[in-house]
Order: sequence, then structure tokens, then C-alpha cells
Amino acid sequence: MKVAIIGAGAVGGLLAARLGATEAEVTLVARPNAASAIRRNGLTMVTPLNRVARLTPRVTDDSLSLGPQDLVFLCVKAHALRGTIDTLTPLLGPETAIVPMVNGIPWWYPHRQPDPLADRPLASVDPDGLLWRTIDPDRVVGATSFVAVEGDGPCRIRHVSDQRFVFGDAGDRDNPAVDHIVTLFGQAGFQPAKTADIRQAIWVKLWGNLAFNPLSVLTGSTLGRLCNDPGTRETGRAMMLEAKAVAEKLGVVFTTSVDERIAMAAGVGDFKTSMLQDYEAGRRLELDAILGSVIELADRTGVDVPMLRAVLAMVDLRARERREAA
Repeated sequence: MKVAIIGAGAVGGLLAARLGATEAEVTLVARPNAASAIRRNGLTMVTPLNRVARLTPRVTDDSLSLGPQDLVFLCVKAHALRGTIDTLTPLLGPETAIVPMVNGIPWWYPHRQPDPLADRPLASVDPDGLLWRTIDPDRVVGATSFVAVEGDGPCRIRHVSDQRFVFGDAGDRDNPAVDHIVTLFGQAGFQPAKTADIRQAIWVKLWGNLAFNPLSVLTGSTLGRLCNDPGTRETGRAMMLEAKAVAEKLGVVFTTSVDERIAMAAGVGDFKTSMLQDYEAGRRLELDAILGSVIELADRTGVDVPMLRAVLAMVDLRARERREAA
């Protein structure tokens, strides 16, 4: 099995390290500077048990050299997906499955869905429909992860906790590619699961992200602190309840309660959310996919989400002020 991983950040590095230990032919596709650094220094991974492993993944900055792949994982921020199209295209054969490992509501979410989605792209994550037109949603295997992983310096990643991934076909079909991916991730030592309703899994993950990622930027606090502080916990809970109302209008059935999901997030402990890491590094925040998309879906479904709108406005202003000061 030929596998390409586009993006050499924390998640891409983790997948390259772990999937590269299986029998699959795994290649990390990175930008030239990152690819050169990984060739020179390898990739160092710190495990949840604080064991340190130095790895030498196969890496390239030229996807044309690889040819068609069986699986392509897109391990970039949601707003960076448009920049992967030229890299992705040479990797596609007739049966290639594309697996976007992105936070928030993905661009393919309306695929094969009834009104008010009805195959209409989401302006918040795909403003001009470019992703919808150029990446066939029928190729997509939806994915969501519950791993906590972060960059820990040049060519170094720290896997903080958890091993869980959930995969399902974007069109809610019985797709053999999903089984292949689950088998591969199991061989890599992860805890993968197949679902017939990947959208429900996306909402469970998003539930925590849409509340505590933005609050982490506003407060500078870790996930554990936000979940255990009465004030921020209640604010996050209110945001999650608004999002739940939106999701239920779209037919999503939650089997986990808000408080159970908060407890799940609290269990990660003193971990900086990916959004706080991006803010501190001066990078663009994933606000459109994590909050803007939910507000757009609220507009489509007629659900009032005042807390989500207020928090988005505050975080957006904070991010713009940081950019202006840079």
C-alpha cells in the first residue's frame, strides 16, 4: 500500500512516524525547507511515556516523483487546504482515497446531505467552492482524531496523550478504503474505529474545540485549567449547548453529554490547544473552520447562537491586533 502524508506539522509527523513502522510504503510530503531539515536531522518523537525515538521517515518536497498513491492524508490546517491542491493532484490515481485530517467542519460536509446542506459548499471554509470543485468528495474518507500532539522544536514532536482515530466515508457509503485505513492504523498501534456516521464523530470532536480552543486564546490557559475553572467551564458549556442545537437540526444524534465531553477534554490536562499554540507562534487561527462554520450552519438552520458569535468576535479581534502589532 502506497501512502502519502501532506504536511510535516505535529499530526503529519506523528502519522509519518507511526505509519512508517508498518509494511506500507509511507512518504511525508513537506515544503522544501522542512523536507531538507528532516532529511538532515531526522524526526524526533517524544511518546506519552516520555520515551524519545529518532526516526528517519521517507520525505520529499516533490509529489510528482511519487506517482499515484492508495491513500493521501491531508495533515494541514483547514485554511491551508487550498494550498495543497497542486501537491495533491499528481498523487491521485483512479482509486486513491483522500483523508483530510482537519479540525472543525470540513469543506466536504454538505456532500450527499439533505436540505439545508444539499451539496451547497460552506462559504466559511470554502469561500469560492474551489475545494468542492477540485477535490471530489466521493474520494474522501472523513476522519477525526482525539490525539493530543504538539510541535516541540525543529524536527521534533511530542505526542501528549490518546491514540484514537475515527474514520467513515464522506458519502455515508460502505467504502472498502475505510477498512484499509482502520487496519493500517491498528498496525501502527493506534486505536482506530470505523463509523457509519462520520459527521457525528466530527461534532463530538468539534464540541470541545469550538469552546476551549478560542477560550484558550482569550485567556492563555491550558485545556485542563479551562475545563476546571468554574467561569470558563460554564462559558464553554454554553457554547457547546448552542452548537448541539445546530447539530441536532442537521440530524446529528449525540450519544455523549456536554459534561462527559468536557470531562474528556479535562483529562488531557495542562496541554496548550492547537489554537493557542498557533496564536503564540503568530500563525493564522482556524477560526473559520472551528467557529465560523458552525455559525454559518446556525444561519442555515435558524438556530440562535449568541455566545458563539460573541466569542468569535473577541478572538478575531485579538488575532487581528496581534497581526497588526507584528
